[in-house]
Amino acid sequence: MSSRSVTLTLALVGLLMTSVACKGIEPPYPPGQVPEVNALMLATAPALQSIQVPRAKVRQGGGPAASLMLVAQAPARFSGTIQISGNELVTLVVNEDEYGLRWVGAREGAKSLTPGYYSGPPSRCAVETLLGVSLEPEAFVEMILGGAPLIDGPHQVLDRKWDRKAGRERLRIANDRYEQELSFAWIDKPNAANGHWQFAGASLWAVGSGGAPTWLWTISHEELHMVDGAVLPAKTQIRQPKPNGRGEAVINVSFQKQVPNPQLGGELSADPPPDDAGPGGEDGANAGDEWDDDWGDDADPAGGDSDDGSVDAGADAEPRPPAIPVQFVGNPTGLTPRGDLCAGR
Repeated sequence: MSSRSVTLTLALVGLLMTSVACKGIEPPYPPGQVPEVNALMLATAPALQSIQVPRAKVRQGGGPAASLMLVAQAPARFSGTIQISGNELVTLVVNEDEYGLRWVGAREGAKSLTPGYYSGPPSRCAVETLLGVSLEPEAFVEMILGGAPLIDGPHQVLDRKWDRKAGRERLRIANDRYEQELSFAWIDKPNAANGHWQFAGASLWAVGSGGAPTWLWTISHEELHMVDGAVLPAKTQIRQPKPNGRGEAVINVSFQKQVPNPQLGGELSADPPPDDAGPGGEDGANAGDEWDDDWGDDADPAGGDSDDGSVDAGADAEPRPPAIPVQFVGNPTGLTPRGDLCAGR
C-alpha cells in the first residue's frame, strides 16, 4: 500500500472515530419521551435508612491517601474517622443535639487546628472539617445514603437535557438563593422490563443580586453498583473552588466496603462478618479490630437502664425518647476541650 493510501485510510478511520465520539451515548428513552421531572426528583431520595462504611480511601488533591470510616443514619446522624497508617487524625460525630470533633493531628490540605476536642450545635461548619465540603448535616447524610443534597423548595425548573458525553440526564433547578444541577443515571434492572433513574451527582451555585451565579461545589458519583438491593456509588468525587480563588480543591473517595442498614447501638466490626456468623460473630483475621474502639464501650450514653435506652417508670412518667446510638455520641477522652469551633460562623 502506498504512503498516500495509508494516509487516506488513517484519515477515514480518524473521521469515523470522531463521528462516533461526537454522537456520544444515546438517551435511554425514545425521542420526545423525556422523563417527567417528578420521576427524576423521586430519585433524589436516599436509598437507605443507615449505612456503615468500614473501609474507604480518601485523597485530597495530590496528597497521600488516607483511610476513612463512616456510619450514617437518617435524617442527620453520622460519624467519620480519617486515619493514616492506622493513626487517628480526625473524628467527627454529629447527632441532632451536637457535634463532637476529635482533632488529633494535621493532614495535608486541611486547615490547621490546635489538637483537642471541639463541640457545639450541629452545623455545616462542623461537616466541612471532615471532608472539606460545606453541607448541612442532613444534606451530607442524604448524600452518604445514596440521596441528593437538595436545595430547599419550592423549586423552579430552569433547564433539562440529556448529556451525551457523560450519559446522564441533567436537571437544573433554583430557589431564591441557589441554582442546582442534578445528574441522573439510568439503571437497568436485571431480569426486569423496566429500569429506574438514580441520582448520580449535583453542582451548586449561589445566586447573587445582579451578578452571575457563583459556583460552590460539584459532587459526582461513579461506578454505581447494587449493594443488597440499593444502588450506591463505588467512587465519589467532590470539587470546589480553593479558598484563594485559584483553581479547584478535589477530594476523591473510594468506598471499599458498604454495609446497608447495620444494627446500630452496639459494636460495629471494622470487617463485618457474613450474615451466617450470627450476632457478634468475628472472623479470626479481624478479631479486636472494631469500629467502636474509638468510642469506648457501648453503654447507654443517656444513662438508661436497658439496651434500648428505656427505663422502668411509673404510669405518670413522661415517655423517654430513644437513646442516641453510641456510634453518634462524641468521645473527648484524652483530648483538651477547645470549645465550639463553629461559634459565630
